Amino acid sequence: MRKLFCFFAISISVIVFSQKSYTKISNSKINNERVQISEQFIKEYLSKCENKDFSKFNNFILDKRLERKLSEGFEKKCEETLQNNGKITIKKFNSAYLQDFTKDRDPIEYIVFDADFEKSKDLKFISVWIYRDQNVISGIWISKEKP
Repeated sequence: MRKLFCFFAISISVIVFSQKSYTKISNSKINNERVQISEQFIKEYLSKCENKDFSKFNNFILDKRLERKLSEGFEKKCEETLQNNGKITIKKFNSAYLQDFTKDRDPIEYIVFDADFEKSKDLKFISVWIYRDQNVISGIWISKEKP
């Protein structure tokens, strides 16, 4: 009986904590400015990687944690990305999601674009995390699926 109870307790906790914490934003409520900023950031990021230009992103407001990551390891990350994926081309905007947030965390949108990856057929999307209040970019992500 104890084993059965433990099994159910573990199963329920796995189900509860494995829920994705993003809500899709309807097309009518998508902020086009954030979509444009996200697309421009991805294009500049990929261009800098291809051209081996590891300078700062002066045209964007970056989250301090992202700035630190880029200053410490941008060159290495670019090399890994190009080596594993080849040339990456953005095709079009796909969708936007809002990270479920609490009063302790700022709302972040997850802007998703369809992309072509020269060396990888599994990867399909490239995304930018962007804060809602001042369009501060928090991260860039390459993935096989949307949230």
